[in-house]
Amino acid sequence: MADAITYADLRFVKVPLKNSASNHLGQDCEAYEDGELTYENVQVSPVPGGPPGLASPALADKADLQVSRQFQEGTRIWEATNSSLQQQLREKISQLGQKEVELQESQKELISSQDTLQEKQRTHEDTEQQLQACQAERAKTKENLRNEEERRRDLDQRLTSTRETLRRLSSCSSDTCCPCGWIPYQERCFYISHTLRSLEESQKYCTSLSSKLAAFDEPSKYYYEVSLPSGLEELLDRSKSYWIQMSKKWRHDSDSQSRYCDKIKKYYQKWKRIFSECAELHPCICESEAFRFPDGIHLN
Repeated sequence: MADAITYADLRFVKVPLKNSASNHLGQDCEAYEDGELTYENVQVSPVPGGPPGLASPALADKADLQVSRQFQEGTRIWEATNSSLQQQLREKISQLGQKEVELQESQKELISSQDTLQEKQRTHEDTEQQLQACQAERAKTKENLRNEEERRRDLDQRLTSTRETLRRLSSCSSDTCCPCGWIPYQERCFYISHTLRSLEESQKYCTSLSSKLAAFDEPSKYYYEVSLPSGLEELLDRSKSYWIQMSKKWRHDSDSQSRYCDKIKKYYQKWKRIFSECAELHPCICESEAFRFPDGIHLN
């Protein structure tokens, strides 16, 4: 029993093993594939003459040396593997950091794109509202235009009707007209009243018609003769006298002569101006200016 050696106090050594470690250890690594290095894996020759399981001190030293070498080799492999893994980890961390930066940039671009999109959407909504407002205004304008067209047509019809009425009631030349019953002559209108009146009453009557007593040109040779328009002369009764406006040549200053007024009467195929008492009753001839239509409007 004295020669027997028991290594009960030896500790187990755990070494991480990989395929790369197996390549370095070769066949020696096959003995501890489970990652545990024990003295059970150390082959010790039995002592001659002794009981099985006992080894000499020399064999024990050899086993210790073998275990130590294997431990050192495993440690070296672990350190190399750990260094490689740390390098890979640092690279991964660096890559992740770069990815994070890129992700942040992408997020910023996304936020910016979203803001731009929202702005464009707001602009689009504003444009849509403006378009709707323009369409509503256009519809309103069309409605107003349609109403104006209807009003214009109505005014045209009324104007046409007014023209027809004026044509029936008036005597018109190319661009001037006289009221119905009046005689047009050189932008003047004449009206014969057959009612017997005094001169003063005749003046008031002509004034009520927005006119005055007619005045006629006097020939230079015979101041008492008057020149009448042919259309007017044809309508006068040759047997009657007519009150007209007093000529400047025939006006009198004295009170005694002021009671005499001008009238016309036909003598020997000529209408002549003669004196007559103003209180006498005779028909009268009124005169007014012909009225013009606005530019572009004609009844003919």
